[in-house]
Amino acid sequence: MDQISGLPEVILHDILARLPDRDSARTSVLSKAWRETWSTFPILSICSDQLFRSQDVTVDNYHSKIDKVIDYVGRKSLRLRDLGLAIKEFKLIIDYVDHKCMAHHVDLWMKMAIESCGQVLHLQLGLPGYYVGRYSPDRLYELPLSVIESKSLTKLVLMGGIRVDQEFLTHSIKLYSVRIIKLCNLLFAHEGIIERLISHCPLIEDLTVVDCAVYNPPISGIPQVFAFSLVESLFLHGLHKLKKAYVQGMREVYIDAQNLESLRLNLDPDTSFKLNLYSCTNLRWLCLWSLRNIDIGDKWFLELFSKFPFLESLELYYCSMFQRINISSAQLKVLKLSYCSNMEELNIDARNLLSFAYEGVGDNKPGISFQKSSNQLEVNSLFTGVDFPGLCNLRKFVENIKPQKIWASVSLFIRSSVLTEPEQGAFQVSSIPPTIKRLELQFSPDYEAFYFPFMNYLLSSCCPNSISFSFRSYVHDKAFIQFLYETLMGRKEGKCHCSSSNTKCWWHALKIVKVICTFKIDENADFKTMLDALPTCCADENIGFILEL
Repeated sequence: MDQISGLPEVILHDILARLPDRDSARTSVLSKAWRETWSTFPILSICSDQLFRSQDVTVDNYHSKIDKVIDYVGRKSLRLRDLGLAIKEFKLIIDYVDHKCMAHHVDLWMKMAIESCGQVLHLQLGLPGYYVGRYSPDRLYELPLSVIESKSLTKLVLMGGIRVDQEFLTHSIKLYSVRIIKLCNLLFAHEGIIERLISHCPLIEDLTVVDCAVYNPPISGIPQVFAFSLVESLFLHGLHKLKKAYVQGMREVYIDAQNLESLRLNLDPDTSFKLNLYSCTNLRWLCLWSLRNIDIGDKWFLELFSKFPFLESLELYYCSMFQRINISSAQLKVLKLSYCSNMEELNIDARNLLSFAYEGVGDNKPGISFQKSSNQLEVNSLFTGVDFPGLCNLRKFVENIKPQKIWASVSLFIRSSVLTEPEQGAFQVSSIPPTIKRLELQFSPDYEAFYFPFMNYLLSSCCPNSISFSFRSYVHDKAFIQFLYETLMGRKEGKCHCSSSNTKCWWHALKIVKVICTFKIDENADFKTMLDALPTCCADENIGFILEL
């Protein structure tokens, strides 16, 4: 018996609000009750991909596609108006269309949402192949001044295909209730508009500014060419409520926010930068990208943890490091280093550290030691561009993680199929390899001739308690999974490197091999039946192996 449909309308609306837009719209076909609920749903969300696929839009059918959007919004908004319902949220996401021809309609929809005292405004517009400098500002949607006059807005999201003109520098801003602002890939007449807009939002808690640009009039003598450049600096003062910020594409960032807890900065790797986080002493999560113009060493980490005494999570991506790094922090709980060049040795003194992740390329495998560590510490590693020499060095990397007691919590993710034929006798097994908890394979060798040497190199470097797969497609990978299964079950035992010596390799020590699958199938099914039932496209369903020595 359907008891959900009988719930009060306010609860049903809350259920719809928690669903993805596409799933929320689909509920209207479930029953008459759900159709009525959808028609009175005070969230007006329009995504073009719900009405047509962007790849189907052509010059000939463009207007008919846009008419679908206009007709849908018109019917939905009139329904809400006739019922006397206010629009709490207005979301418009349209990709791969020219918005110049429908600017009038967008203006009307936004005016309607603002006059309804809407709380959320999400405008995301795209142009074919849009990037700064390809189109003149006249092709972009001109943001109306009424947006910054709304006293009821709590969330403002503006992304792509939108132009913000000079009038915003002097017009009155009344965004007194806004708590979340997201500005991405916008075109401003003056870079000072961003700072003025943000500074007039006294309650802002969550801020995102990504790759925004400024434009100038056409270059003299060169028709239809406009000068564009990324906004280079951002100075934020007196943001007493700000807790979370994400800034990308700037060269100079200054933030005065004493309650800031989370900050992500993605800087321009090809230019020098200035960073001043004045008074942000309560920072707890920090993520930095592309610090390549300075060498990060012991002094940098010492000053960082001294300046931010409550820092619990630190993530560094594509940063230039000293060869030998010492990190010491009593508060640090999460540490992630991704593609940080030059580093050869890393010593970590962090007794409360719960998670450490290291990502690298090929042979870049530093020695890592934990002087003090929590019993709950988990260490994860991901390597890209792995070839046979890289697999030979994998064992050394696992063995160089100290102390040995945390081996069981290491995860290794191998991807990027760049294997070449290994040299004969290049790798000899000497002993049972170190044990790790999980091994995930994100690719399989391209050629069947590489199956055995690849698995022999890999499983002679580390002995996982479990093996799982994360392939984009299983169409060509089922043969490799079948080979691995037969190898683990001992059916190819005679080909191993240890068969003529007293030293035994990884599969000779295997006691139990258990096949696991994440999809529903008869528990008594054999492996071939399981493999045949595995989807041919990328999905959550998978087959894996549990190993016991």
